[in-house]
Amino acid sequence: MKRYSIFLIFVLFLLAVGCYAQSQPKFFIVCKANGDTASKYAGAFERTMASYLIEAFPCVRAKTQGDINTRLQRERLNLLLGTISGNMSSYCNDLACDYLVSLEISDFLSDKIVVSASCIKYNAVVSIARDAKHGSRDFNTIKELINQVSKSIVDKLSKYEICPFTGPVTINIHSIKDTTSIEEYGVYCNEADQQFRKETTNYSLTKSDWKLERKGISWTMGTMTFSSEELQEISEENGCYKCRSSNREGGRTYTEKKSFKVNGTGLSHLSVREGTSQPDTRIILKFLSDGTYIIQFKGVSDAISALEKNEEQAVGTCDNKALVRNETPRKITIPLNCFFGPYPGKSTDEILQKNDSKVVRDPITRETSTIAIDYTLKKNK
Repeated sequence: MKRYSIFLIFVLFLLAVGCYAQSQPKFFIVCKANGDTASKYAGAFERTMASYLIEAFPCVRAKTQGDINTRLQRERLNLLLGTISGNMSSYCNDLACDYLVSLEISDFLSDKIVVSASCIKYNAVVSIARDAKHGSRDFNTIKELINQVSKSIVDKLSKYEICPFTGPVTINIHSIKDTTSIEEYGVYCNEADQQFRKETTNYSLTKSDWKLERKGISWTMGTMTFSSEELQEISEENGCYKCRSSNREGGRTYTEKKSFKVNGTGLSHLSVREGTSQPDTRIILKFLSDGTYIIQFKGVSDAISALEKNEEQAVGTCDNKALVRNETPRKITIPLNCFFGPYPGKSTDEILQKNDSKVVRDPITRETSTIAIDYTLKKNK
């Protein structure tokens, strides 16, 4: 009967691959026992591991090989009594998993026992937690070894967001750039020393408020509003401007001004989740091995169109240009890409909460941003 049960479990596990649709995180725990003493504790090992997992991650469902064996025995009894349930899909649901926990307990030497465990992430087929311990072959020691290994596996899984953290997140960003660059040097023409001077001023101010709700692992919805204004002014005085229409050189003053102002709201919806478009916004939690985590925010606003105003004028020896004003359509999006931390916290915590701010300066654009965050994320149960 035992060999029959193991074979049927294997067949059902293969069936589960095709019929599984993810809802809550699912663990399937299977134990291999080698030796007479070890065989007596295989079921206890499975149940202990399941208990530790459910306590640390309340949202998970943990099924054991013992659970399936019990169901198979009941099904066999029903068949002998002439009762057919015909509910094969329930076996499929029991065996379907996100994480496969493989346990092993083995008699070692004449009086020792080895207890080991590893957890495999199903979609990656890679071990994400592993531990093994050994000791003497007596009841108290074996019980302690099973507890130690089970706890160790759960501790190592605390680096992974198994139960999603959800809740409100507010991000306020105030970015400003105010720069002036001057290019100045002497020039010579018409048997006289002259001067070239170009002054460029760039000013921009963007304020964005993101009111988000983290719905699952990285999955985020919500809205945002923003206002943005830009101004660029160029003033060029050239004492030896070379005319395009002749070989003459002489004084010329050129000015240019561009201004842009826009208000907008809304998140971009290019991403797709389960066939439905959703915001391109993500809140990513990265748990580190030292008991801390980093939170990262990614997103982009809807594209908003507005008119950029342009003014241009030139006065001098030649190539004069009367004051020209025009407006050009322009689209703008506001990106969200920042991270905070590390902060103390593990995936086994009940709540991750923080109110913080920082100033970031871009060394290339010379834009300074003040970013404030406020969030309360609770672990799903």
